[in-house]
Amino acid sequence: MTGLLFRSAGDVVSRIRRKRGLSDNELAKDAGLRVGDLRDIESGVPPTDEQLDALADSLDIAPEALRFVAGEFPEELHDELVEDPDLALDALTDAFGVELNGESKPDGELPDPCFSTEQGTLYNADCRDVLPHLEDESFDLIFADPPFNLDKDYGQKNGDDLAEDEYLRWSTEWIDEAIDLLKPGGAFCLYNLPKWNIHFAHYINRRLNLKHWIAVDIKFGLPIPNRLYPSHYSLLYFIKGDSPNTFTPDRLPIDTCPHCGGEQNDYGGYKSKMNPKGVNLTDVWEDIPPVRHTKYLNRDANQLSLKLLHRVIGMTTEEGDRVLDPFGGAGTTYAAAEIMGREWVGTEIHDCSPITDRFEDGLDDDREYIDEIEAEQNVLFTEEALEKRQEYKDEFGFNFEDYDLSESPLGSVQQSLDSWE
Repeated sequence: MTGLLFRSAGDVVSRIRRKRGLSDNELAKDAGLRVGDLRDIESGVPPTDEQLDALADSLDIAPEALRFVAGEFPEELHDELVEDPDLALDALTDAFGVELNGESKPDGELPDPCFSTEQGTLYNADCRDVLPHLEDESFDLIFADPPFNLDKDYGQKNGDDLAEDEYLRWSTEWIDEAIDLLKPGGAFCLYNLPKWNIHFAHYINRRLNLKHWIAVDIKFGLPIPNRLYPSHYSLLYFIKGDSPNTFTPDRLPIDTCPHCGGEQNDYGGYKSKMNPKGVNLTDVWEDIPPVRHTKYLNRDANQLSLKLLHRVIGMTTEEGDRVLDPFGGAGTTYAAAEIMGREWVGTEIHDCSPITDRFEDGLDDDREYIDEIEAEQNVLFTEEALEKRQEYKDEFGFNFEDYDLSESPLGSVQQSLDSWE
């Protein structure tokens, strides 16, 4: 069904080359191309007619055949197919002995869970072996952080080094299954590199409606030559239907100086009119920290911040709703869902012990972190910032009466001032 949606001539060349055990250097040399040009073609840069002819000759394939497999039909053939669309399909299925049966039913049975709580169930299995067995339209949120195809080591059954077309087709398989499970009005959130999400956004938009493309700004400060430093990940936020069942984004405190508590922005002179619960959340999230502290690390591989999942789950679901994450990783989605009173279902094809150990330890560190997160949201100033402003109010002329602090953690402006005095 999805075999050709993301295939280019370069994808076809890459797949044939790999199946024949040829390196890119070997194929490039035989075709008389620079290896850099071949790599560009396999990455999606359209080849010139001369390059395509040279590659086809080296692979002993007709150039027209390469174009055909990539989905390009000769104009004359296309005109005939419009007259009789079944003709080519019947010919191809007869030639290869393929039987097309429409919607296929899932093979096998739902595997047994490897771990469960009163709220959640975890399967140690490929998500494609689990999702087809779950009830359609039964989840309020699907959050996915799949492997990014960067050849990371996730342990056994590792497949994080696919050819580009294979990775994209594998992705469409689980995406299609996941969308079937989403309730009308439910949210589908996909976290990945912009490189991949530009493809997935177009693909998912056939069935869901894009609400936001969110940039999650995470800087590591690593030196990367010959290109702009990549400092953000992409979070696609789709909904099933025209409007979300739940959309309750948290508000954030004013951005203040960590030393004196002074505002980093002047807010156009409308301080008194600002919402006392804080500043609107934008589609650029600069406050999501990378997980580096050993207190919050649950595995050797990369791990998402609990703050990210707390925000997504809080924004898109209500207590008692159901959350699905097909790529469990360290179990951050499941921990956040458990603590926030949501039901959850997850799959993880690799070692599940980081997830089960996290739960068996009681999620105490996660609960403490979520308490800290919630204490610093939906308020105009954090308690720390208020204390700093009081300490330096005379030196810098801070005026608390500029704001309505009725929702601040210390009560009204006057109560705050009285408590410090």
